[in-house]
Amino acid sequence: MSPNPPLATESWSDGRWPMIGRHGAFEQSVTALTSARTAVVVLSGSAGVGKTRLASEIMQHLETEGWQASRIVASAGLAAVPLAALLPLAGSVRLDLGRLATDSTELMAFAEGLAARRRDSGPLLVVVDDLPQLDSLSVAVLAQLATSGSITMLATVRDGEPLPEPIVALWTSDRALRIALDPLTVDDIDALLPIVLGDTVSRHAVVALHAASGGNPLFLRELVAHSLTAGTLARQHGSWQLRGTPGGSAALGELIASRLAELAPAQREVMERLAACQSIPISHLTEAPLRAALGELEQQQLVQLRLEGGRYLATIAHPQYALAMVARVATLRRVDLLVDHVERAEASPEREADAVRIATWRLDAGAPGDAALLGDAARLALLTEDFELVDRLASAAQQSGTVDTELLLIHADAQIKLGRVDDALATLTRARALDTDDPVDQHRTARILTMTTTALITHSGRFDEALALLEGAPERLPEASRRLRQARARILVGLERPREALAELEAITDSATPAEQAELDVNRSVPFVALGRIEQALGTTERALAAARLADSSIPLRVAYLMRAVTLAQACRLDEARAFAADALAEAIVLDDELRSRQAEFTLAAVYLAMGKLETAARWLKDVISGATSRGPVGYEPLGRGMLARVRAQQGLIDEARELLAGISPALVEDDSLLLLGRAWVEAVGGDAPSARAQLEARTRQRMESGDIDFASILGLDLARLGDPHTAATLLESMQDDADSPVLRLRARTARAMANDAELDLTTAADDWERHGYLLHAAETLALAADAARRAGRPREAASLGARARTLAERTEGASTLPLQFGSASEPLTAREREIATLAARGTASNEIAALLFLSPRTVNNHLQSAYTKLGVRRRAELASALGLSDYAVTGADSSTM
Repeated sequence: MSPNPPLATESWSDGRWPMIGRHGAFEQSVTALTSARTAVVVLSGSAGVGKTRLASEIMQHLETEGWQASRIVASAGLAAVPLAALLPLAGSVRLDLGRLATDSTELMAFAEGLAARRRDSGPLLVVVDDLPQLDSLSVAVLAQLATSGSITMLATVRDGEPLPEPIVALWTSDRALRIALDPLTVDDIDALLPIVLGDTVSRHAVVALHAASGGNPLFLRELVAHSLTAGTLARQHGSWQLRGTPGGSAALGELIASRLAELAPAQREVMERLAACQSIPISHLTEAPLRAALGELEQQQLVQLRLEGGRYLATIAHPQYALAMVARVATLRRVDLLVDHVERAEASPEREADAVRIATWRLDAGAPGDAALLGDAARLALLTEDFELVDRLASAAQQSGTVDTELLLIHADAQIKLGRVDDALATLTRARALDTDDPVDQHRTARILTMTTTALITHSGRFDEALALLEGAPERLPEASRRLRQARARILVGLERPREALAELEAITDSATPAEQAELDVNRSVPFVALGRIEQALGTTERALAAARLADSSIPLRVAYLMRAVTLAQACRLDEARAFAADALAEAIVLDDELRSRQAEFTLAAVYLAMGKLETAARWLKDVISGATSRGPVGYEPLGRGMLARVRAQQGLIDEARELLAGISPALVEDDSLLLLGRAWVEAVGGDAPSARAQLEARTRQRMESGDIDFASILGLDLARLGDPHTAATLLESMQDDADSPVLRLRARTARAMANDAELDLTTAADDWERHGYLLHAAETLALAADAARRAGRPREAASLGARARTLAERTEGASTLPLQFGSASEPLTAREREIATLAARGTASNEIAALLFLSPRTVNNHLQSAYTKLGVRRRAELASALGLSDYAVTGADSSTM
């Protein structure tokens, strides 16, 4: 279940979006309003954050609890007529508003009389929307009624607006509560959008919509509606993907325009400058009126000041306000503002710190200037990992007529990160040509080669071509052999040859700087995992992670996170692995690093598949497929398809699994063990288990020979799961000699227990799987243990183990694998017998069961007797254990009888 399910009081069928992320505020409000102490609850927040919606939900809930409710929507027009807001509270009593407004004695008498009438009518909730807009007399009367306990008030207030004095007085007497509504988080939106759109939504789209909306529910709804209409938010391969920057609807534009229209001239000028420049060091705004306006805009939460590099930068606080201001600034005015700020920055003593900003402003103004300046700015932008900006600046520098190898390398690096691998390969071809004509040093030549191999293997798995490119390179370029050998090792791992990869890395014997050692640790971790040497992998990833967290590290933190996640997963630490993979994805999305985004999504899918959370794994695989298709790198699309086909086969969705597999080249399936495993599952579930087992056995032996013990053990266990535990056990046990992988040992134990049909060993293995969080493996192994107990003539144990298996299987999000189907044969009871036995185990008497199920007591007792016989028990007190209902214990006189 989502941590933020829709509120129970709301109706999704009426066209309103579900309310998510407000449960804490809802419960806090209801608790306060129903207490005798609280007179007023105020919901505060920015416009569109959901104050009115939450107030409506609270009012609706209290009405179902017997409260009466009245709503006042305050406005400037209503405030012009004092006390008009109170007409709904007066009921049939006629009011002389003019007299009440001018005679305080009459006003207080009216309030007291209204309070007296209300005391006998039950609790009354008065909801006031936009409380500061209410006239002062109405506020005074409501405050008096709330103080006397005649009403309880729930009000909404926009951030930055002062509360009326009578309400502040209630604060000082500790009878008022203010609840601030924060914007929705990324996780809130991740839970909300699939409900709204009816299918999974890519994390990239969720993060982009959160950034564009600022977590404001109103803005989010308008952005989604506009993106759907424009076709920029579209379903691809079962997952909603967003192309480009989400734009707002006309309605959202009108809402923002109404607020911007209230700006004073100096405030508008500051907003225009920020819209043109995106961010401005406040030291550049020297004019007193502009600095005063900047302070006012910060107080109004239209502008945000943040400390960066020891100085404050000003930006427009909300992305949609920034877009609206950009649209309102004429082109010529925008150019003039950009040129003005270029001049201010160049005249500043902080000019060097603003090199990227100056180059960007020049570019946006249509006067990019010196190519060398653009190139320098691109290099600086790469240090901040702003890959889109690197692409812009490097392209502009090349168009200005200056092309050098270093600039091309910077550009290609950014293009690879952005998933534009074809463009990167073209850029690297130009770099190689320049380097051939004018070689500078071996390190630059090596960088061109290694970056090209990265592009080749991420484009469409062109590992052989990449390896050929580096053939003999360490010997030709000995000064750069460290870099070249590590690149070769990465390729060898991709070619399923980890033993050779590790040998390549061990050939690096020269002394290393801390940064070089950290890079080597990252590259060694993958072959260590593949070889089943988990303790060494844990050590290398721990050191790499520590190095990546240093301020001057050359290792991106997301890379260290990913390596740590992969290693922890093989150490049976799945929750930690999931957390690191999620952190890697979050950073990759923010930086537009599409390569690492796909890797993180794929890692999350693998972790959830290990956990047995099949539908959650499918969600991440849909992200891999649709993300690779729409943003790249395309090489991840078949990998996502192959693993998703395996998931769907394990769910029994054979048609969808076959369709997914049909989209992959058969030759690619043969070359990649991950894809072959997916095909084996599809064939086995589709009825050709012998062919599937033959493929798995052959590929398991092949991966063992190459040293890839980790994946060989995955293949081996799946060989057992698909019906050949004897061969699998022999293979898995032979893998353990040089490996210390805990998951490998558990796979071997499980296969041997399956081969021996050993109930106790199966149960022990299942306990270990469950303890480590592998729900599907635990459920399967328990089901097989139940089947073994049944064949051994132990019906009670079989029933108990079967019940445990079913309980775990229910948490696997639709699993329907062969071991679970085998284990279902151990269920000795009919559906009616299990229903009656379960009720009896929970302490329900036979007569009560008969009444509940519309049966005679005799029929109930006959079914119970049959259940006793099949389960091998004699008393009701033994039923709970036999049925796997350990949380229940039968007590009382009925516990020993039918």
